[in-house]
Amino acid sequence: MVVGHWTSNDILLSYIYSFHMPALFIVSGYLYKPHSWVKTIVGFSIPIVFFSLVNLAVNLLLGDVPANCLSFQYVLTRTIDWRYGLRGGLFPGIWFIYALVGIRLLLGDISRKKVSYKYYIPLAIIIAMYMALEGHPADINTLFRGYYIGTVVPALPFFCLGMFLKDKSWHPRQLDTYKFILPLVMFFLLIPTTKNYCDIYNSRYGYSYLVAAIIACGFSLLLFVLTYRLPSLRFVETISKGTMVVLGTHMSILRILNHLLPNVIPLSFLVITIIVCYYIILLCERYCPVLLGKWRYISFSDKPTSSVI
Repeated sequence: MVVGHWTSNDILLSYIYSFHMPALFIVSGYLYKPHSWVKTIVGFSIPIVFFSLVNLAVNLLLGDVPANCLSFQYVLTRTIDWRYGLRGGLFPGIWFIYALVGIRLLLGDISRKKVSYKYYIPLAIIIAMYMALEGHPADINTLFRGYYIGTVVPALPFFCLGMFLKDKSWHPRQLDTYKFILPLVMFFLLIPTTKNYCDIYNSRYGYSYLVAAIIACGFSLLLFVLTYRLPSLRFVETISKGTMVVLGTHMSILRILNHLLPNVIPLSFLVITIIVCYYIILLCERYCPVLLGKWRYISFSDKPTSSVI
């Protein structure tokens, strides 16, 4: 995500956009546990509002937004940023949050007994088949009039795949390491030539949604297997807990670095950004876990418990 938002290298973007967002939705589905819809909405809203205000402050500091343009309507519109073309939101990648929250509400956060939760597999198949005809009956942007909530449709099959893998107790260790070496090599050789994007935000799917989805799912699973084989590091575990922090702060950090160090190699900016995000996550985890999407409650026995959104 951080690399994709900063680089303009076509080959690198081809790799990233071939699977990175589907992988995020698959992981989200695999880790999904139904919560109260109120908890879900509030849990995502607080980080969005907080980091939007932080990004607004950075914009003012760098002179990208004149102070005389500020108004309540301006700040509200750019914070909520509910559809394409609203001058750009203050929270980068907010469409992903709209899609994720929409899927959660649809599948179980409002009521776990819903038909959509019980029959999520047929629902995912139906949507995938519709997306295979994308652009013929009515494309998603036309159907939802450009509202980000429309991204629920193409993202839902990936989320449901994660749920399915969890229901089947699938684990990366179940795949033999040697069996994914050849597909991984083919992936690196073929992706730059096929331009097979699975770009949910821009509705770009190369040859077709189904082809892009199959490739994205396959190599997402290979990514999970590969990362499972790597040694467990606190740094990686911490970053994985702070997706909202990384999403909400990375563009401001990159722009500040670019402003302060215009002659430095851009690749170093990416490394520095992730390191800065790491320490921000540690601070949030210790002092303000709600910015990570976590809730802490104190029971009558004074024993702290926590629940992750």
